[in-house]
Amino acid sequence: MTGDLIVVGASVATTAFIERMRELGSGESITVLDNDPDAPYDRPPLSKHYLVDGDSEDIAVDWNGLDVELVRAEAVGVNPETHTLQVRGDDHRDHDLRYGRLVIATGATPVHLPIEPPGLAVLRTAADARRIRAQASGRRSVAIVGAGAVGVELASHLARQGSPVVLIDRAVGPLERLLAGHLADEVTDWLHGAGVVCRWRADITDISQIGDSWRVELADGERIEADVVVSAVGARPAVAWLAGSGLLTGDALLADADGRVVTADSVVADVYAMGDVVTRRRPDGRLERTENWAAARQQGMRLAEHICRAPRQPVPSPYFWIQVANRTIQIVGTLRPGARLDLEAANPDRRSALYRVRADGATAWIGVNAQPRIAKIISGS
Repeated sequence: MTGDLIVVGASVATTAFIERMRELGSGESITVLDNDPDAPYDRPPLSKHYLVDGDSEDIAVDWNGLDVELVRAEAVGVNPETHTLQVRGDDHRDHDLRYGRLVIATGATPVHLPIEPPGLAVLRTAADARRIRAQASGRRSVAIVGAGAVGVELASHLARQGSPVVLIDRAVGPLERLLAGHLADEVTDWLHGAGVVCRWRADITDISQIGDSWRVELADGERIEADVVVSAVGARPAVAWLAGSGLLTGDALLADADGRVVTADSVVADVYAMGDVVTRRRPDGRLERTENWAAARQQGMRLAEHICRAPRQPVPSPYFWIQVANRTIQIVGTLRPGARLDLEAANPDRRSALYRVRADGATAWIGVNAQPRIAKIISGS
């Protein structure tokens, strides 16, 4: 089995990459490897409507007409010197696959708590979402550990369907990383209004299963009982399979602005990366990852343009959106802790607000139910 261009991972970035390759007239053979039986599909809905009442057609991505071969297999290793990918198929046997170009798009994998026992639910795949939906059905109680984007959306949608929900985080408020500390009190109020019980500054000392239910113990002595516990403490790049390949810098897969994989002293020939698996080095030397749908698509398109030697499209401002307690929060630009936050517009009847966030000469925006205004900001009109 050989392939001219092999992509590992049927991700959001992969879809954008393939679409852009074909738009640019590339007829290169493209093979995508992924052992997720539901792939390809769109991931953002997993913590939104799909979690509550969706089906596979709601998230399916259509690759028809793109001339792509999708292989249900898992990549378990790579040798860049020989352009060889080690692949494990349904028969659990390993075999080698030669590539001309290799694109790594394996995304991220959930972070697990040091005290986390087996059996806790996580949300990364469509199968995970269906499992949580089934476990929480019948308005069963849910404890969610982690108040990042996934945890907050999970809490909002599960509470909306009638489940008693407790959201736990050691941070001082919700969405601390995403919103850089801004609007923490407002988001907390929205969650409370949706029926979510919030526990901030909460250190977990133990999680245990007692019969068919769970107990989460906090350092202040509080015990939270729940039918279901979901771990949503974060994600890390899915790079374990690259150990020993020479592609990692420490435990990070570094790529430049065009998606070429780089090491400390060289660019790796014919190996590229895009999406959540990628770490980039900032001009100041710090390493940075961007985990969102818009960034993944942009990286996929940029890589296609590089491979096809096409003019690069302008890089848009970072963009992310999330649904919290029947509100849509959109972020344009990069939010910084301690930045100045100004309310630019508000419409209480629509529960709408637009905030300008300024720091060091840079401007970012936060919109709450302000889709038309955010659309104008993104378009520059």
